[in-house]
Amino acid sequence: MPTCFVCLDTLTDPAALPCGHVFCHGCIVRVVRNITPYTHHHFCPTCKQPYVISQVDPSLVPPHLRQHVSPAVRKLHLDYTAPHTLQPSSPSSVPNTECDRLRAENAALKATCIVWRKRAAVHATATLGLVGLARLARDSALKMKSERDFLESRYNALKRSFEESQTLSTFPPQPDHRVQSAFEDLRESSFRPPSPAASDDSYCSDCPKCQSPKRKRDASPMPSPKRTRSESFTGKASPTSPSLEMAALVV
Repeated sequence: MPTCFVCLDTLTDPAALPCGHVFCHGCIVRVVRNITPYTHHHFCPTCKQPYVISQVDPSLVPPHLRQHVSPAVRKLHLDYTAPHTLQPSSPSSVPNTECDRLRAENAALKATCIVWRKRAAVHATATLGLVGLARLARDSALKMKSERDFLESRYNALKRSFEESQTLSTFPPQPDHRVQSAFEDLRESSFRPPSPAASDDSYCSDCPKCQSPKRKRDASPMPSPKRTRSESFTGKASPTSPSLEMAALVV
């Protein structure tokens, strides 16, 4: 008996494709409907030859050509006789036994395929859940990495600022040399009060520049005393002050 290539079983309600291969009508219809998205172009499961399942309106075909138009999936009527039952002891019974064994093997393979198809569906569901979980974990890891980089940059900036403040507090900044010399000149000038006339006998007590002349003045012999106002009145001439002598004569 012929076997369907799709269900691997005996042909029931056989149908032929344009390429000539025969399948069960229900099997080939199921193959066409399982293809998504729906299309009119399909391929033979055995030889992969393309065929089209679109129907042609007979009214559009001329009468003399209608006999040549046939659908892509044509139902057949196979006339075959069942083999005669032979005695097991006969040598011709060996082919029948081999066919029975192959049919049983095909049935076992079909059952195994069904079991593995169910296991594949369960595995795909579990894998899909794991893939979603892995995607969420990856997104969370990327977010945490960006936050860590931001906090690390902030930490480094604050650390540099703190080290700079510690350095400034440990080593105070040195004043400018020009500003320091200006302050020293101002301090020295504040020790000697201004006088209406310059005098060599006036020295400040704390000025470093005046200490050396002051010591020299103290070490030198005492100069001659100056004339006083009373001596001018006694009539002694003073070569250095003629105005005072004239005033004494008038008196």
